[in-house]
Amino acid sequence: MTLPTKLPLVIFLWLFAPLAVAQNKLGELLDAGAKKLSPGEFKQEIVQRVIVGPSTTGGILEIMYVDNGLVQGVGTHPFATGNIGNPFTPINGEWKIDDSGKICTSMQIGVLGGVILPFRCQSWFKYKNQYFLADSDTDRSARVLVRTIKQ
Repeated sequence: MTLPTKLPLVIFLWLFAPLAVAQNKLGELLDAGAKKLSPGEFKQEIVQRVIVGPSTTGGILEIMYVDNGLVQGVGTHPFATGNIGNPFTPINGEWKIDDSGKICTSMQIGVLGGVILPFRCQSWFKYKNQYFLADSDTDRSARVLVRTIKQ
């Protein structure tokens, strides 16, 4: 990755690192005033919009939850260069809402089969103009990941 292509990523991480570090646990997020999104709010505010944020492995995801139940986008990994000179790896998958109102997502990362991740159900929260997701909506020590709507 050359300096001109690294610069936007460095700026993105620099801008959002303080928020992600300041609220990296569900309890901190709730204490700051975050509210859990209902399934209807998720559909209205998240679906059909490009969402950007860090992955659990330290890369960056840029995905869209499509209203037909698909997930599409790209991602990066901090230690991989991607597909022959391209740092971005395609992401495809499915999403659904479970009986408890959690958003469940299954993704395939990479080409030719890549890595297929099983469905993972998470709760979404909103604080100001930021969105967060967590594996639990009650465990205050649960880790949260920030998500931003790409403008």
